[in-house]
Amino acid sequence: MSEFSDWEFMLDGDSQDFRELASRRGSFYFNIYGGVDHWNDCPNDDFRMTTLYCQNESDPNVIWQIGYELVSLFNGASILLDKNARKTSIFRVLHNEKQVEYFSQNGTPALLGKPPFNQYRINEEFQNGAKSSRKFPLIHLATENKDVYFILRYLTMEPSWTNYYKLMEAVEEFAAIKNIELNLDKAKRKSLTNTANNFSLSGFDSRHGFKEELKKNNTASMTLEEAYFFVTGVTKSFINSAYFS
Repeated sequence: MSEFSDWEFMLDGDSQDFRELASRRGSFYFNIYGGVDHWNDCPNDDFRMTTLYCQNESDPNVIWQIGYELVSLFNGASILLDKNARKTSIFRVLHNEKQVEYFSQNGTPALLGKPPFNQYRINEEFQNGAKSSRKFPLIHLATENKDVYFILRYLTMEPSWTNYYKLMEAVEEFAAIKNIELNLDKAKRKSLTNTANNFSLSGFDSRHGFKEELKKNNTASMTLEEAYFFVTGVTKSFINSAYFS
């Protein structure tokens, strides 16, 4: 439990990951706990999340939207670190242990912004989160920084040539704004472009759709899995240079 436990999000996802996170101090931005049946003194899969963003909120719809945003950032951070990460979802929201009305995700995604605490507390939570999981610093950064926010949101989308190519372009733009040299592998970057744009290689996922092949394509192609590792590798390099160097 946490000091913000009036509102609780009941989670579905990777129970093993939840259990590991629940055993650590974690971050009150995304505090996971549970997994223990105290009555029968045994483990269970009842994992919950609380967040300091629910402080002083009373509208269940607002609470659901906060939960959706945070879970999306958590999923993006998970996928950045592990291609096969299982996505987390919210299946119920409780207020003082009582279920509240369900609200679907609505509105345009946006930055959550700074929580209603002083900078010392925010810094403390960042440090606590970093000690617990590599995911939490990414979530913290994404609540206030558009570049990290967009990166994590892109990664929650279905794996596709279109989405990986858009993410690659976005990271290149973010790097240019911050004057960060990405040191791309030019051959792999060209291969990504070639495959993502070419109907004969990526099929209906091609960014340019069908076109007749008038000449043999001699540029090397890559698999969708190779695209993931290339794009996320560049993404991690950007984040490290922008926020951790």
